[in-house]
Amino acid sequence: MTALSGHDAKRLHDLAMAILTEREPVRVWPLLMERLIADLPVDLAVLIDLDWRAGTGHAQTGSPDWLYEAPLDALIHAHMRAHPLLRHYAHTRDRTPHSLDEVADDRWWKSEGYRAGKAAIGIDRQLALPLNSRPGQIRGVIMSRSGHGFTDRDLEFADLARSLLDTVSAYEKVVLDMPKLGDPAEYGITLREMAVLALLDEGLTAHAIGSRLQITEKTVVKHKENLYRKLGVHDRVTALKKGRSLGLLPIEPPAG
Repeated sequence: MTALSGHDAKRLHDLAMAILTEREPVRVWPLLMERLIADLPVDLAVLIDLDWRAGTGHAQTGSPDWLYEAPLDALIHAHMRAHPLLRHYAHTRDRTPHSLDEVADDRWWKSEGYRAGKAAIGIDRQLALPLNSRPGQIRGVIMSRSGHGFTDRDLEFADLARSLLDTVSAYEKVVLDMPKLGDPAEYGITLREMAVLALLDEGLTAHAIGSRLQITEKTVVKHKENLYRKLGVHDRVTALKKGRSLGLLPIEPPAG
């Protein structure tokens, strides 16, 4: 393994400081996706949670924002078992970051799964950061960029970044300040959607939520629509009531 350059060390230091100093806990994972895009750099980064045995999974959060318009869950459900990186981590105990080029053969580049991902989100070269997860499940970050593959230095940086992300993942419930609350993933609700629901509970408008999460108002509206659909409701008041009944929000709303 090569010695970490001063530039790489600074990037890791800045990433750790961004985690520690983020004042909005709901922003931590989206912030990590944004930083990975800038630091490696890559075109996109997505946090995924998969149940390999059931063949199901969800994209929890990602960057850039246009990914929220992409059919990520549909891609996961249709092609996860054929994806070389996911198959590798499902069938081994390996938790080392790998690039797609390291584990894929010619069949992948000619497959329906590759063509579908390329058409939907432009995936080409990919790098996975596998995080600690329960047996039969895969949790990790998938990053992609086009034009060229990943170098040994990229993989070394990814391995060190992975340890930071694992720490965040291990203390996720503390970081998100949601002890004893339900699991949003059980209802297909992503971390970004959960952040929007929590801020709706604070009484914020779509414009204010966008400012707080540093996303556009249009993206907030899209998250609200997804929330309402997943919760089976049609308005804010009913969404908050349903969120409390499912244990996703505290029984008592935040003091205003």
